[in-house]
Amino acid sequence: MRQFQPVHGYFLRRELMTWNVDEWANIQQGSIYNALRTLAADGYITEGSTESEGKRPARTTYSITPSGEVELQRMLRENLWNVARFDTQSVMTVASFMFVLSRQEVIAGLEHRLIKSDAIIAENGFNVEDTLRSESTPRYVREIFDLSTARLLAEKQWVNALIGRLRAGEYVFSGETPTAPAREEQVLATNSHA
Repeated sequence: MRQFQPVHGYFLRRELMTWNVDEWANIQQGSIYNALRTLAADGYITEGSTESEGKRPARTTYSITPSGEVELQRMLRENLWNVARFDTQSVMTVASFMFVLSRQEVIAGLEHRLIKSDAIIAENGFNVEDTLRSESTPRYVREIFDLSTARLLAEKQWVNALIGRLRAGEYVFSGETPTAPAREEQVLATNSHA
């Protein structure tokens, strides 16, 4: 909503499905409308106009409120600065909505993720050792920790590459003005001539 406001639920649902949000955020198509009602009741978004085109059902547009902006930033920061051992939802949220924060904060948060990931990877190694020494824990439980380590190593590789792109000026963040042509357009133009 923050990116496209004022916007109606149908557009949000359609846009989020192109991001495959239903696969990583457990969002079902019908739940978007319930979420909009809840966010409006909580004061995080406000209803705008309700319009109808032709035979289509009436659609109400919504915009984020100042309270909603604060809550969005709080939730995004929570996902940016915390690393989940087994769950990718927080990093997917960061990838989808990092533009809400400043470039400097996103880079700092990503650098923190690298440190936190290293700590969890080290802890996973000790958990594997404990599992292999245990007389009661099945030895195959180590695979849970090995899978977590493999996921975190892959995330670290992506984070390092992303930090490089952000330092090189990719994307537009809060407080920045897009330059014309945008960096993404330059890359596309360069690739199409290759």
